Amino acid sequence: MLGAKRQLSKGSTDADGPPLQRRRSSITQGDSERHGESGDLTPNIYQQPQDTRSMNSPAVYYNQSFSSGPIFNGAIYGNVYTHTHVSTMDGLQFLYQHAATGAMHESDERYPPPLCHPGTRDVVIGRITGWHLVKNDQKKGILWVHAPAGHGKTAIAGTVTERLGAMKGELGFSPVGATFYFWRTSPERNSPARFMITLAYQLAQSIPELQPHVDTAIKTEPAIAKMALERQLVKLIVEPFKSLGNLADIPNRLVIIDGIDECINSDRESRVVKKYAEDQEAVQVRVLDLIHCLHSHHLPLSFLILSRPEAWIKQHLESKAFHEDLEVIDLYKIGDHMNDVAKFVRAELSRIAKSLDPAGRDGKWAEEQKLVWKSGGHMLYAATVIRHIDDPYDDPRKLLRDIINGDHESSPDIEHSTPFSSLYELYRQIMRSCPPKNRPHMMQVLEDVMAFGRTYYVQYRCDEALRLLDRMSMRLAGSGLKALRPLHAVLRIGNGAESIDNIFVHSSFQTFLKSAHLSLEFTVDRNKGQERLLSSVLDRMAVFTMDEIDEDGLGDRQLFALNNWCQFWSEACQGLFRESRATHIRMIEKVIATDFTACFIRSYLNHQHDFHTASPLSALFHPPGPAKFFIGSLKSDECAATLSLIQRLSSHVLSSIDKAFTFLLQATNFPAISQNMRSCLVKDCESHLQHVIAQADWRENKVVQALWTPGHQRNRFVQEVIEGLYCSIWRNRTAQEELMRPIEDAIEEEDSDTEMLRLSRSIFWSVSLGTYVEQDPLRKTAV
Repeated sequence: MLGAKRQLSKGSTDADGPPLQRRRSSITQGDSERHGESGDLTPNIYQQPQDTRSMNSPAVYYNQSFSSGPIFNGAIYGNVYTHTHVSTMDGLQFLYQHAATGAMHESDERYPPPLCHPGTRDVVIGRITGWHLVKNDQKKGILWVHAPAGHGKTAIAGTVTERLGAMKGELGFSPVGATFYFWRTSPERNSPARFMITLAYQLAQSIPELQPHVDTAIKTEPAIAKMALERQLVKLIVEPFKSLGNLADIPNRLVIIDGIDECINSDRESRVVKKYAEDQEAVQVRVLDLIHCLHSHHLPLSFLILSRPEAWIKQHLESKAFHEDLEVIDLYKIGDHMNDVAKFVRAELSRIAKSLDPAGRDGKWAEEQKLVWKSGGHMLYAATVIRHIDDPYDDPRKLLRDIINGDHESSPDIEHSTPFSSLYELYRQIMRSCPPKNRPHMMQVLEDVMAFGRTYYVQYRCDEALRLLDRMSMRLAGSGLKALRPLHAVLRIGNGAESIDNIFVHSSFQTFLKSAHLSLEFTVDRNKGQERLLSSVLDRMAVFTMDEIDEDGLGDRQLFALNNWCQFWSEACQGLFRESRATHIRMIEKVIATDFTACFIRSYLNHQHDFHTASPLSALFHPPGPAKFFIGSLKSDECAATLSLIQRLSSHVLSSIDKAFTFLLQATNFPAISQNMRSCLVKDCESHLQHVIAQADWRENKVVQALWTPGHQRNRFVQEVIEGLYCSIWRNRTAQEELMRPIEDAIEEEDSDTEMLRLSRSIFWSVSLGTYVEQDPLRKTAV
């Protein structure tokens, strides 16, 4: 039985604690190349001056394409910054609030961390620990361990961490200074945005002498969490180390960075709009450069990097910049892989045999050596077989015989086309274990899971997601989970509390399902699931009207539709609609049939998870704007009917958004909405106005007219929009100033501005003039 979770307390001075002593019977280097799930975004801890508009935005801003965010978030013209105050919390607390805590070795998000099976990978683990502990002036300070997917890199990183951690009592200090495990589907772990702060937090814990210098750095530069990663590196790590004086007296610490290839710089909102994300190759190279920069300062740190040997990573690490500092281990060439697999298989088969016969009378398995041979030294293959046969509702010995004696129906070309050929054949055998009459149902559920898993806006547990998918696709309750039960070896469906993000035990099974030349008759057409779910989402939206805008008690399908329709449409534009013009047209007709004004407003009012700081409709307002968002790749010159459809769609969407914002700006009783979602509404209104002023007749626009209408009864939303407009710098500055002049006149006439608004107005018009005006800064005379 697993022991109780040990959680690090905030501000702890022990970054590592004692090594895990718990038994992890099913976690091996083959079980999971990455292990984690999406974590909550941490709140911004900066204090807001009274009367300022709420800025519930992510603590770290990264890759903000076409941002219309307030200038108070950073530098404005002339390097002028707003005054931001850090609360009285100490430096460690500050760093903790902004760190990717899920990326640390013993985080709850990664529990239990993947470890190597006892007695395996000893050679490579010994090489790594020996490299770190040796005191040699000729030692290279960066070690890169690489291998393809499924070779246990993450388990090796975890085992190295624990073995070094076990030496803490002997050495008098913790040899591991910090860890960071990137993970593709975790918003705080698939981007470098929190990378430096997370390392700084752990280093300050493991080296207490750093803490006062980190405190000083944060108090001196309270906006450090929003600065460039390169500046964070210097201020939070390099300068605190340099402040210690003679670094030769400080023991060397190991910094472990696993899965750089999983750093894709996306989050749940942006990963469905790939063209707005930075190129992942450039992001991964940037992380490597940050590591090299840290090393170049000659700090008492060594760096262990584990990743797949992607071409751009390999090329960069083999460049001249890294040549004198890098040592390389090819994991596939180190150690006795067959012997490692044999140890693992023997232990696991003994465990299963004992569960079948506690007296231990029949512990032998005739197929044991054949399984080891068939694995080819590939631990992932062996671990997958063990999970497949470890079924309390079936006969494990028969299941193993079926795997060993299974016929190879696939062609020789496919069998020998990849190092994973034996693994893919195993996947095919597992899929064929599902009774033929149940396979169509199983394939439909897999289609839904793969469509759902890349699009939904908030995190769902496996059991919640499968129940919801049953309802969305009009299946019997519980039928989805039942259909996937034969796939328990490759899907994490036994624990309903597991995140749907982690339903695939290993990414290779997902690759297998998507590749027709590998999965053959079991190829999953994700577009079918996407079409089915998007159609269901739009059907749910069709019931909303403005007459019931404040109605509560919505069902789970309606809430899911409101929370996720924008993400579903974004994803469909990238694939489904490109392949099926007819489907695209059919979905557009559904949009035109909705009361889009009501759907738009309800998407904010009924947003389920308020901890998300990004707007649920952010993709809608990305350039080139809402109409093009729906039109996608559909060409207006294809035929008259298509042109007419596009015109109807554009008119419907734009007029609906105008009506929605006008309704909210003029509301005497503003609908109940969280402060976070109201801030999102403000930002989206600003973005919409930027699209509006690009039109020749923008002055007649309803939203513009609503802002220009003076009155003492302006609701708080109007005030926040106006404050946001003053705090933004648009590309079309001339039109922005023309938009603001009637608003400025109304404010002066009403004498209704707050101290913060007065400052915002002053800065806005001073920037327009190109300099600060010492006297009468609000005067808008021409220069």
